[in-house]
Order: sequence, then C-alpha cells, then structure tokens
Amino acid sequence: ESFLEASQAFAKRLLSQPATDDAARLTHAFRLSVARMPSDRELHQLADLLAVNREFYRAHQDDAKKLVGSSTISGSSPDESAAWIATARILLNLDEFITRE
Repeated sequence: ESFLEASQAFAKRLLSQPATDDAARLTHAFRLSVARMPSDRELHQLADLLAVNREFYRAHQDDAKKLVGSSTISGSSPDESAAWIATARILLNLDEFITRE
C-alpha cells in the first residue's frame, strides 16, 4: 500500500510540473529517482512502458480509476494518471533507486 501511495504522489508531482513532452517528464522522473540522466536506451524503455500503460488503462477504465483512487490529478484523465502511476511505480522499484537507510 505504501508503494502505491508513493507512486500516486510521484505521478502527481510529475504531472503537475510543466513539461514540453513525455521525454522531458520521463527524464525528470528518472533523475529524481536515481540522480543521473537516463541513457537513450533507458529513456526509450520508459517511453515504451508509458505507451503500454496508456494503452492498457485506456482499454480498462475501471482499473484506471481503481489505481488512481482518491489521488486525482487535476487536468489529467484517470487513464493518463494511471499510466503515469504505473510508470512511477517501476521507477520507485528500481534497484538503483535512491533510498535512505
């Protein structure tokens, strides 16, 4: 449950920031997560993941609403928010993710 809440908050933060495109937003998310720029390959993989998540949640609106829960993101549809939450969850679960012990 805590990872879900962290993913929701991270996605909300990402979507509330002005960004020119998905690549800029994904690069920012990656830098916040691991404190370095993503390689071209990593950025491409994240963009593919986001695209797959968008496709899934557009086709499964009920699942999108369930994932978003009460953490609505203004200016973003439930399926778009869910796609970013799912992508954020992957970033938070990277072995390289910065944690404080």
